[in-house]
This record gives sequence, structure tokens and C-alpha cells, in this order.
Amino acid sequence: MLASTLLFVAFAGLWGTGVFGQLSSGDNFTPPASESQHEANLAAQVFGRNDADVVVLYHSAAMTVSDLAYRQAVTTALSRLPRADVARVTTYWSSGSPSLVSASLVSADRHSTYAVLQLTGADDAARHQTYDAIKNDLNLAADGVTARVGGNVAMEVAINSEVTADIAKAEGFSMPVLLILLLVIFGSLAAASLPVAIGGVAILGSFTVLRLLTMATTVSIYSVNITTILGLGLGIDYGLFMVTRFREELHRQPTVEKAVARTVATAGRTVAVSGVTVALALTSLMLFPEDFLRSMGYGGVATVAVDVLAALTVLPALLAVLGHRVNALRIRRSVQRPPLEAARSAGLRDESSGAWYRLARSVMRRPLVYVTVITIALLALGAPFLRISWGGTDARALPAASAIRQVSEALDSQFPLNSTAPIEALITGAGASAGGRAALVSYLHRIDAIPGVTGAQVTGTGDLGGSGGDVPPGKMSCGSTSATPRPPSHRAPGTS
Repeated sequence: MLASTLLFVAFAGLWGTGVFGQLSSGDNFTPPASESQHEANLAAQVFGRNDADVVVLYHSAAMTVSDLAYRQAVTTALSRLPRADVARVTTYWSSGSPSLVSASLVSADRHSTYAVLQLTGADDAARHQTYDAIKNDLNLAADGVTARVGGNVAMEVAINSEVTADIAKAEGFSMPVLLILLLVIFGSLAAASLPVAIGGVAILGSFTVLRLLTMATTVSIYSVNITTILGLGLGIDYGLFMVTRFREELHRQPTVEKAVARTVATAGRTVAVSGVTVALALTSLMLFPEDFLRSMGYGGVATVAVDVLAALTVLPALLAVLGHRVNALRIRRSVQRPPLEAARSAGLRDESSGAWYRLARSVMRRPLVYVTVITIALLALGAPFLRISWGGTDARALPAASAIRQVSEALDSQFPLNSTAPIEALITGAGASAGGRAALVSYLHRIDAIPGVTGAQVTGTGDLGGSGGDVPPGKMSCGSTSATPRPPSHRAPGTS
């Protein structure tokens, strides 16, 4: 058993931890059957994929976009990018001038502009690999022009890297702290290490299960959060049950084997019932259509299953091998004393004299007081939820010092004509006839008059072939300053 566990841990450490490169950090919040998703699918059918995968923000303190040297520095840098990796490039100079499109690609002071790159690749993972291959070629620091990189793909890659680093940092901090706390509780380093080991096995095992799931379905990066929290928490919880009971049974049973058997029969049953209950509760997340909720259900159930399996198989095997050495490396001399001897050394204290006994008696004497105090405390802790602000995953999830986040903020502040989070509408029936054009213009005027809308424009036209419509649709995008935006698309108007 222990040899198999070591092989599994080695495999999970090498292969399972590769799940971070397979998880999706894109738009996992939209239900597949929603109107917005239907619009996105139909727009992709008519206009093709039109995402701004990478945005390169250029700036020159001395030159403006009207200077030939500025243009040559930017276009030369972009021309060096492999055509096999970049499907399309849109810049101020390639979009035509003067026009609303070209104006939207230039800042108010005309010292900054940006290029929109669409990468090759059939899916998110392929585009991530493409970005990794060219990202070092995107930074320009010559001829007085600097470049910073942002965009959807760059943001997703950065978030994946940030999550991986943060989890490693959190585990590196929490593991030693938990080990010290368990050492104080158990009084023995050997006993304290066992729950931490089970938690570590559970986390690695759940990473492996999640990577297997990525081969069959979309798994959001949010699943990792619940995996690490549950894996470590339940692993230590179940380890406490088992190790504490085993140490008690060592004083009651004649052999180590019988102590292990009794531990699994009692504390093991508690672990199994607890695991089934938690897993059933987490399966409710799989009923939601949004990928990020279903992914947390996948991660949670996988983690609980590995935790229970490790606690009922690996941990008993470790206890059987350790036997009475479970109390080795003790920091308290009283650790190996049997319960009766410990009680005599403490003066045969009565059970009714302990702190927990006194607390329980106090609660039973004044139940209303305790209920009132606890209710007020819970309401106070929940009060900040009243001011919660819901949102999706965008560049604000990155640290303030991240260049990708700074690019996103610069696009919002320096390029007012180009909203980075447009609300899109797919309009059908606005044909090439005079009546159709008039109806479309009237619709745009009505949208433009809505409070909070900064502007509305047609960004593309196409033929809705095969859908029963004989009039080409118009695709309109409008920027709203009042609505909570979806993840930034950094879409340049007119590039459809």
C-alpha cells in the first residue's frame, strides 16, 4: 500500500500539477443557453472569431502617431512576428485614416496608440502556447517608443501563472504553520506529520483528477481554489480523527493490528459518513450550467473522494507501520503515558472540573444570551456582503504592478472612443434597402439616448446564411459606463 502511494504521489507531482496549464481562465460565467451566449455564437458564425487576443500599447514621449519614425518603429516590430502565429494585426495606420476606427486607436494626446493582434490556434490552450512563443518579441524599446502587452490571452496566461505561484506560496506558508499547531496538539512530531501528509496526498490526487477531467470537459481555474482549501482542511480533519483514536486504542488493545482495526471501525466510519455528506452537498454545484460553478463541484467532489480514500487506506497503513512509534519525537513527556496514569499524575481530576464542562454548563444555563450574542456576531461578520460588487474575471484580478493590468487601465483612461467592455447586440433585418438602413439608424439613436451609454455604432455587417434570414444582420456595440462589464474584449471597432 505505501509503495503504491509513493508511486502515485510521484506521478501526481509530475503529471497532476500540470493541470494549471489546462484550466480555463476565460469567460466561464455565461450559461450556454443564455441570450448573450446565443448572440456570441451567432456573431461568431456570421463574422468569424473577432477577439483581441493580444493588445500591444505603444507610447512615445517625444513623438506622436503622425511622425514617420513612430510608425516605422511600430510596423517594423509587428512585421517581425511569425505569420504562422499571428492571424491578423490591426493598427492606427492599417485601419485607414481619418475614420472613427483610426481615431479610437489613438490617445487624446496622440502620443499613445495600440495594436490589436489575433492569434492562430483552434482553442484557448493553443492560443496560450502561441502567445508564449511570441511574447518576448512584443516588447519594443527602440527609437524612443516603448511597448507594453495586454489583451485577453495575455491576461489568461498571467492569471494562470499567478494562481500557480499563489497556491505554491500559500501551501509553503500554511504547511509549516499547521505542522506547528498539530505538534502542540499531539505533542509528537510523528503524530503531527500524519494529518499534514494526508492533506498533501489529497491535494496532489485532486490535481490529477482535475487534469483527467480537462481531457473531457472545460474546467475553470476556480476549481483549484476549492481543491486546495478542502484538500488540506479535510485531510487534517480526518487525520485528527484517525490518529487521536489510534493513540487511544493503543492503550486499550493488546496489539497494534487490533488498534488499527478498531480505529478504522470507529473513527473510519465517521470519516466515511462525513466524506459522503460533503461530497453529496458539493454535487449540487454540478447542476448549474456555468462552467466555473460546475468546475468547483468537480474539484470539490474529487478532493473529498481522495481525502476519504487516503484517510481509510494510506493512513491506517502508516499507523500499522509506526505502531507505538506514532508518539516518537515527542515534545511532551506525558505523551506516552496511558490515560489512567496521566489522570493520576494530574491528581485524579474529575471530568466535571474541565473548561469545556464549565462552558457547556454555562450555555445550558443561559441559552438565550448565547444565541443572541452569536447571532449578533454572525450578522456583523456578514454585513460586508451587503456592499458586495459582482464581476467577472478581468485584468483587475492581477496585481496592481502587473503590466497587463496597467495596459487595461490605460485603455480605459486614455482611449475614451474605444470601450474595452462593449455590450454587443446582433441586429437582423437591417438590410441594404433604404428602409432597412433607416430602421438601423433609428435603433442606434434610441440606444445612444439611453442614460449611461457613451455611444453606439455598427461594427460590422454580414450574411446570416442558412438561418432563414434573407437580410444581412448588423452588429452593433455600445459602451456603457453604468453597467458592470464582462471581461474586457479590447475589441477595436470596425475590425469585424
